[in-house]
Amino acid sequence: MWAIFLILGLIIFLLFTLCAIGLKYIRDYWHFLGVPHDNPKPLLDIIKTLSKYGTCKQLMEQHEYFQKLYKRFKGSGPYCGFYHLLEPRVLVLDQELMQQILVKNFSNFNDRGCYHNMKKDPLSADLYSLSGEQWKEMRLKLEPVFQKAYMKAFQESIREECEKTLLLFELKMQEESQRCGQREVVLDVQPLMHRFILGNIAKMVFGLTQSMQQKYPLDEFDAMTQFALHTHKHGTFLTTIIQRYPNLFRSLKFSTTKKKVQTYFLALLNDVIVHREKCGDYKDDYLQLLINIMTQEMSTHATEDHADPKELRDHLVGELAAHAFTFLRAGLDPTAKTLTYALYELARDPVLQQRVREEVMKAYEENDERFTYECIHSLKFVGQIISETLRLHPVTPYIMRRALNDYQCTDHPQYLIRKDMYVIIPTHAIHNDPALYTQPHTFNPDRFSAQDNKRRQSCLWLGFGEGPRNCLGLHFAQLQMRSMLAHLLQKYEFTLDTQHLVVCCQEGVALRIKPLHERFEYVEYEGRESAVVI
Repeated sequence: MWAIFLILGLIIFLLFTLCAIGLKYIRDYWHFLGVPHDNPKPLLDIIKTLSKYGTCKQLMEQHEYFQKLYKRFKGSGPYCGFYHLLEPRVLVLDQELMQQILVKNFSNFNDRGCYHNMKKDPLSADLYSLSGEQWKEMRLKLEPVFQKAYMKAFQESIREECEKTLLLFELKMQEESQRCGQREVVLDVQPLMHRFILGNIAKMVFGLTQSMQQKYPLDEFDAMTQFALHTHKHGTFLTTIIQRYPNLFRSLKFSTTKKKVQTYFLALLNDVIVHREKCGDYKDDYLQLLINIMTQEMSTHATEDHADPKELRDHLVGELAAHAFTFLRAGLDPTAKTLTYALYELARDPVLQQRVREEVMKAYEENDERFTYECIHSLKFVGQIISETLRLHPVTPYIMRRALNDYQCTDHPQYLIRKDMYVIIPTHAIHNDPALYTQPHTFNPDRFSAQDNKRRQSCLWLGFGEGPRNCLGLHFAQLQMRSMLAHLLQKYEFTLDTQHLVVCCQEGVALRIKPLHERFEYVEYEGRESAVVI
């Protein structure tokens, strides 16, 4: 009997010893390679982290940590090492390595490490999350949809949403003015910018016109969007395991999207598609371009594969939903936050704000007092304001990629990026590096003049990413932001409110707003008249 206990004891001891050796190796991985690195956290802190969800506070702490690593190790080599929980990861320090990862050797780093499952969880298989051949195939399908040629057709719809936002501004200002008895009022501009971008995406990508909103109200669409984007279904531990073993979880038919989110968006898009097909109601919007792709695919697959029509349609509607969801994931919060920060920076500098306003008014007058596509496209300095806002307040404070194969850094034999290792490019740290940008904490849009843009090397400004996997919808985002800033600066003057100096989109950005004119004009959109201050 004692022999059995002895054997069991030896087995347990050996297992414990192997685990201890393995843990020691993992925690000393960068030390063994001789790569400058930050030491891993104590095990107790790691266990505490595993129980948490990916909150905004956690994300903020993470990018601040990357900024500290960048400052501490820059110049020591092409990258430094750090640990995510117990997993060794890379933080890029060198511009040449950034170019290799994002541009020159992109094929080895085209994976963001996001879990997706097209069959079980179609909304997860959007362009942002896909990798490899799946990403390449979807990117080729969608590239024609984002061509500049379509922007002119979309401008009228964007202008209508701008007018709606102006009306909302006026209503909010009237309410606040009556409450405080002053013409100049303080408003939180972040929810208004959010509503503007949401309205554009809802109408142009999901086909949520005024008539469709009777069944799918915009407030419900907004609530479901917030639930989808900001409610985490799984904790840090499970998310890390899913990232590490995506094929295993796909074979288990695992879903990361909550069921009610998936049901809502698939039902919405299916109803809109059926309505357009039945009524022949074709519009100049992104959804119609996506429907055209779906129709072409149905015709091709039905001819070549003899697939079941219903199964094929369900699959393609799911794929279309993933395309549409890309706009929400990559376009809603980033664009709204950039607009909010742009208004904040202009409120800080009245002279700069007036300079922008003069450009807007001149272009407006030269285009028969209409915000046409040509008018908005000509606003070069407004474009510089947006670029500088994205530099100082990047919406993605870091870029993450996963190595598909081992990668040896040139001229640095000990710097090897192993297959499946995650690589971080610290956007915020790069944008605030005094060696790359003089007085980096000063808002200076002249950094992005035509001459400076020509001189700037690649990968030093990552507002919309870089390389083949940059932001596909950047022209659409630019058109929305330029249009909204032009409309607002034509009507209002923005200044800082000394009572609300905390600047964080999660907590709101309150600005003091004063109308530039006192005359009212009635504008009509979607069959309704509304008073807008001009």
